[in-house]
Amino acid sequence: MDSLGDGSHTWADIAGVIGGFGWKSRFVGTDGYIIGTAGSSFGDAGYGHNQFNFFGGEEHGWVDYDKDKTTKLYNYGCFKCHTTGGDTSGTWLSGVDGLGNFSEGGIGCESCHGPGSAHASTGNTDYIDRVYEYAHLDNSIGGLVWADGDTVRPSTDSDNVNYLCGTCHNRSYTYPINSKGGFIKHHEQWDEFVTSRHGDLGFKCTTCHDPHKRVVWEGDGIKTMCETCHADKASQMNHAVTLNCIDCHMPFAAKSGTTRGKSGYKGDVRSHLFTIIPDTNSIFTDDGSAVRDDEVRTAALNVQFACLGCHNDDPNDAIPDKTPAEVLAGAQNMHSPLEKNYVGSEACASCHDTKYTDWKDSGHPYKFTVIENNQPPTYPDFVVNFQDQWMDSLGDGSHTWADIAGVIGGFGWKSRFVGTDGYIIGTAGSSFGDAGYGHNQFNFFGGEEHGWVDYDKDKTTKLYNYGCFKCHTTGGDTSGTWLSGVDGLGNFSEGGIGCESCHGPGSAHASTGNTDYIDRVYEYAHLDNSIGGLVWADGDTVRPSTDSDNVNYLCGTCHNRSYTYPINSKGGFIKHHEQWDEMIASPHGDQSWMNCSTCHDPHKRVVWDGEGITKTCQDCHSNVTVINDHTTVNCIDCHMAFAAKSGTTRGQSGYKGDVRSHLFRIIPDTNSIFTEDGSAVKDDAERQAALNVQFACLGCHNDDPDDGITNKTLAEALASAQNIHGLDAIVGSENTIPKSFALKQNFPNPFNPGTQIVFHLPKRSHVKLTVYNMAGQLVATIVNQVMEPGVKQINFNASSLPSGVYFYRIQASEYSDTRKMVLLK
Repeated sequence: MDSLGDGSHTWADIAGVIGGFGWKSRFVGTDGYIIGTAGSSFGDAGYGHNQFNFFGGEEHGWVDYDKDKTTKLYNYGCFKCHTTGGDTSGTWLSGVDGLGNFSEGGIGCESCHGPGSAHASTGNTDYIDRVYEYAHLDNSIGGLVWADGDTVRPSTDSDNVNYLCGTCHNRSYTYPINSKGGFIKHHEQWDEFVTSRHGDLGFKCTTCHDPHKRVVWEGDGIKTMCETCHADKASQMNHAVTLNCIDCHMPFAAKSGTTRGKSGYKGDVRSHLFTIIPDTNSIFTDDGSAVRDDEVRTAALNVQFACLGCHNDDPNDAIPDKTPAEVLAGAQNMHSPLEKNYVGSEACASCHDTKYTDWKDSGHPYKFTVIENNQPPTYPDFVVNFQDQWMDSLGDGSHTWADIAGVIGGFGWKSRFVGTDGYIIGTAGSSFGDAGYGHNQFNFFGGEEHGWVDYDKDKTTKLYNYGCFKCHTTGGDTSGTWLSGVDGLGNFSEGGIGCESCHGPGSAHASTGNTDYIDRVYEYAHLDNSIGGLVWADGDTVRPSTDSDNVNYLCGTCHNRSYTYPINSKGGFIKHHEQWDEMIASPHGDQSWMNCSTCHDPHKRVVWDGEGITKTCQDCHSNVTVINDHTTVNCIDCHMAFAAKSGTTRGQSGYKGDVRSHLFRIIPDTNSIFTEDGSAVKDDAERQAALNVQFACLGCHNDDPDDGITNKTLAEALASAQNIHGLDAIVGSENTIPKSFALKQNFPNPFNPGTQIVFHLPKRSHVKLTVYNMAGQLVATIVNQVMEPGVKQINFNASSLPSGVYFYRIQASEYSDTRKMVLLK
């Protein structure tokens, strides 16, 4: 009031203030005219000095707004976008007729959601709009003319957010992006947006904006950042890391109250064109009335607005001043993919300390340890590997740590030693004096020492190169060498299986914190993999994909041999790291919802009493009860017997290695599980890939005469293995009568097409077991009969039903219950 117009006004002269929140303010007199314009009845009519500009906490002073005009009445034509419930009839200002009226000053809830009386009185959401589409009463078009020429009109049946926002965030209800004085006019955001790529993609204003929150004054009204969709874009060309995408792609190319700085290309409203054409051509039509959008130049920013608003704004702002030619040169190929390099697991520790700590105590980091400064590897305290004996007995016993370049393993099963010449110590190719001597692999398991064996002592080819370390290290490459003085070995970024082995190169993620720059599951193929992927049990070849998270593929990349399905074996045992081949041949592999991480936490260990197993067999197989006096036996003792060998066999049975099988299935016979030549597990029409009673039973029952476990002959084990889980457990008997009714979760779930449903009957009952779809329609009756008490297991085949969510319901005597199941085909 001290400075408005000629400075003579008081608030008694003012009927209303337009704005005043973020950009500017104008003042409506008690006569309905804008103060300072020629039509005003006050003494300073035509004086101007009537619009006060400010932005971002900076004062930009008074300007003369339309001071010579006699028509600046604040009527419907103005307030239709400034108020709520605007109407052309009546008047909002007592004593001034014909202005039109409104229900609420400012943009209220009902501006976007429509009249609210019915909703407020009833609470019924049907009486309020999520998006209230309407047309202004003076809009002769009756809607908005989109960039493609189509006219969209209001609809009560749709929720067109862009239409609602565009009703006010445009001028003239038509597409051209209006401009004046070298800047886009304010409230042209809709016109800009609908011609942008975002508009072409069907984005909505609310894709990025929360309409209930502010953007200015450090508001949090932006809910989607550019990086969310454009994670592959990174500013280069020496732009500071603090530069934000919108600094270039949403510069202040529009003007509400004022221009800023000295460039001539910086207003106070951000453009919503987004696209930048890296040239210096004007973005406006010849007469300057609109943004150009034709065959010569599509609607887009140029380098003047995108660059000079910062680079020629203030000589004292520490941003280098540049000419249009200079910024044009810099704008070419501005974006390039951010390089992704390996940075090591230590870089992950600060943000992911829990997972890092779990990983550090797992076996993965110790698959290969590079020896530095002639010092032995360091393992977690709980590891019992008899390390103090290694150098006393390796080879001929003459070695010291100065001879050793790296140790393979040493965490859970065995250790081998790479000499400083790149060869495995004790093999024929070694340059040390005990070449071909052997005595070079030390075996241990579970705290037991199993001694030295001769590993490939006669071979001259046992160089520790990419063919070996690709599965023992992180970031393996066939080029270069990891060992100084020995060429052609290939290289790696980190010894052992680090974070980046499973999540991919982490430099971009570590430097930006952007989760789009790291993989949850990093699918890749080894560089010497001529197949380029993995050949599944069904013959399909699966290759890496950046768009999927195939856990089984990632784990299978190393937990297999030859990248093909056959489960390789040797010497009467499955070879080690064949878990993938076993898993995909097992019943678990047939379940599309199961993967390695269903049961394993990949960050944690299993051996040394680790907590790496996240799911027990009973979680899914609660209906299976072990009988025949196996009261202390765990499911995995039989179904994941030690049928594989990494370092050693154990005990006296001849059927106990040191790695658990992942076949799970047991065929209760004594036929060999291997092919005739012993090179693979048999899996054909004659015999599925499965364990037999030798591995499932004799690993315990003929292992040690002094272990307190009854020794059995093969025939005795075979006889005991028949119906080991007991038919009584599923048909009911006095010994298995439950105490109460119960309906269990079906297994598997999801399923395709068969699943098992288990329920408990404490007494003889008429049982009705039915299945319903999501609409509540009966689709199957599985049981409808009187049943004796017991634990009942019913097989349900849904081959005739489509994929979807279903409910199965039991009614038995006074008991009823319902559970959900999912059919996935």
